[in-house]
Amino acid sequence: MKKQLFLVLFIGLCISLFAQMTYTPYGSVRAGYWFENRDENLSGVKDGDFRSTYFLQTNSRFGVNFKQENFDARVEFNGDNASGNIGLRLLWAKQRFGSYTILVGQEEVLANQKANQVYGSNLDLVGYGAIDGGRRLQFRVDMDNGIYIALIQPNMVNPASAPSSPDFIIPMLNLGYNSKIGKLALAPAVVFQSFNYKEEKNDGVSGSVTSYLAAITTDYDANPVLLRLSVNYGSNTGNMGYAGPSTRASWNTEDEKTNDITTFGGWFTARYTLKPSVNFTGGLGIASSSNKDWKSDDNRMAFFVQSEIRMQRFRLIPEIGMLDEMKSSGDVKEGSLYYVGTQLRFDF
Repeated sequence: MKKQLFLVLFIGLCISLFAQMTYTPYGSVRAGYWFENRDENLSGVKDGDFRSTYFLQTNSRFGVNFKQENFDARVEFNGDNASGNIGLRLLWAKQRFGSYTILVGQEEVLANQKANQVYGSNLDLVGYGAIDGGRRLQFRVDMDNGIYIALIQPNMVNPASAPSSPDFIIPMLNLGYNSKIGKLALAPAVVFQSFNYKEEKNDGVSGSVTSYLAAITTDYDANPVLLRLSVNYGSNTGNMGYAGPSTRASWNTEDEKTNDITTFGGWFTARYTLKPSVNFTGGLGIASSSNKDWKSDDNRMAFFVQSEIRMQRFRLIPEIGMLDEMKSSGDVKEGSLYYVGTQLRFDF
């Protein structure tokens, strides 16, 4: 009886709370249809490997926005076509207090720099010059002057072959600034993380990994042309979960310490809007990692050209591009992939 009474009271509270809010459901259904050609170095198959793919993108989503005076909240889910599971993309709430806003929950890391490449499940040149810290639990303060600071749930990826059991003292720190001067927008940001690791079974071997990332994105909006340039530089960025060429610190078994990896990346896109329903975009990204013990730097590059055609809620986004793994840290050619196809998308 008590459980039933509690359930009735809880439902009544939710109805009362939602009755005072405005809420807007939304969604995006995205499918990829691609023809891919991997050369011999990348596929390991003589004369290369040609294949086609047709799939529901994992970044398809459904969510609801809630709003009440100075309070906002969002919940968003996505589906994994391979496993059939539903995953949580976003779950956050924020409240305005005078000249600043406090956010708590799982939200995009504001230091993310992503181009609008749609290949795959919107690759966005991530790992090929662009950076993506994902959607993580965070406590963030956004100031009206554009400054923000966030304490983010750390992503502690151990160095290769290192002892396990990572531990942290403070969460990942992200500090940034968003500003706009006329047609020019600037978004510098820094990310910092440090953690320790140890293995009691291995003679108490222990160590630490310190990671940092500095990035800036610039937009120049000269309608109908939009230019975007983004550059980033960091150390051990893979240990924070960022993709790229050999971005993860390595473990030196002889010295029993980590070898730091530095990474530089950048990308550029240019978009021309022919009319509100049609635009054209081209993009190029590069990334390079280095270590004093390597034979050569580990490099990557990618480019794409696309057109976006909108017909009410439907979007057709044909694209052609290439992902080139170039050479590894061992000075070995890794191969490339060429692709052509389209994204099919409904937003509602």
